[in-house]
Amino acid sequence: MDNTFSFDNYIFDLYGTLIDIHTDEHCDETWIKWLKVLDARGIKHPPLADFREEFFDKDREYRLRPTPFDYPEIEILEVYDELFSSYKNPKIPEKELFEISYRFREASMDYRRLFEGVPEFLKKLHDLGKKTFILSNAQRSYTLYEILDFGLDKMVDDYLISSDFRCMKPDKAFFTALVDKHGLDRSRSVMLGDSYENDYMGAINSGINGIWLNGENAAHLFYKERI
Repeated sequence: MDNTFSFDNYIFDLYGTLIDIHTDEHCDETWIKWLKVLDARGIKHPPLADFREEFFDKDREYRLRPTPFDYPEIEILEVYDELFSSYKNPKIPEKELFEISYRFREASMDYRRLFEGVPEFLKKLHDLGKKTFILSNAQRSYTLYEILDFGLDKMVDDYLISSDFRCMKPDKAFFTALVDKHGLDRSRSVMLGDSYENDYMGAINSGINGIWLNGENAAHLFYKERI
């Protein structure tokens, strides 16, 4: 028997669950597009190959730094800030760094779209008196505009992004941040996501129910069958 609608609180992963997206952060085309953005802003940087290598080296360095979390997350704007400073650029304001960061995201993107049925499914949950949330492993500077552009901020009650909390799924601390913020009953809450480890097992190990959207096109089929 399908018990999809038997919970009070519905927690959604974002990418692969609500948003269908494909990005490639390493390919030359991504970096050629992004360097044009930097050049237009007068931001100094090394040649493409050197810059790309230094960027991902610095990203790894940040991710290896000690933290109190089992599954730590970084703030990517700190990586950008350190790199641009090392290239003798004037201090770049955080708002501009945020925009530059998303322009990198845009340059890396092949496509993005909501899975068919997402708005209808979220509306159905609200019509049934349910609460809905997004819990996403992501960088705010990459993700915020996508949440806003698709109107997901108006479709859910709240969204938490891992870079704001310096930890990510499947860390219990990230699930607990949402539970504590909204006073959720874990036994009456369910996590929906396409990652078995991060979404399903992360939820289960945090005392929250889980629905694993497993397989190709699983999210689309899940919503379609329940609308």
